[in-house]
Amino acid sequence: MPFHEMRSPKVFIPNKSYHDFSDASRFGELVYLTEGTQNRFKINDLYRRIGKIMEDAGPGDYLLISGPSTVNAIAASILAFKFGRVNYLVYDGNQARYISRPIILNQMEDQDDGEGEAGRHSLEPEGGHSE
Repeated sequence: MPFHEMRSPKVFIPNKSYHDFSDASRFGELVYLTEGTQNRFKINDLYRRIGKIMEDAGPGDYLLISGPSTVNAIAASILAFKFGRVNYLVYDGNQARYISRPIILNQMEDQDDGEGEAGRHSLEPEGGHSE
């Protein structure tokens, strides 16, 4: 059994800030990817630093959506590339807690968002084949 399947999940948080992320600890160990102001134009530098922190990420880990969009995009790309899925945590202000919203990329399976908006979407181009 690979190492990442034997450990408890991690919750990757894009940037350590003044926000209270403690509710997300229900899903796993909180791991901050950056701290303070980041230069969003130094994408390769950010990728190298974030990739190093996420090198032992597992398919059951989470990405909490918060902070710099560049860091969110890089972290999501890493998880999607490695596992074909991203387990997002999004904050529900009505319930004052984080909720899980996974995306399985080869299925694009949505969870019901409470508005009856659930379904399956394919990433295949129209006609079912690539050009």
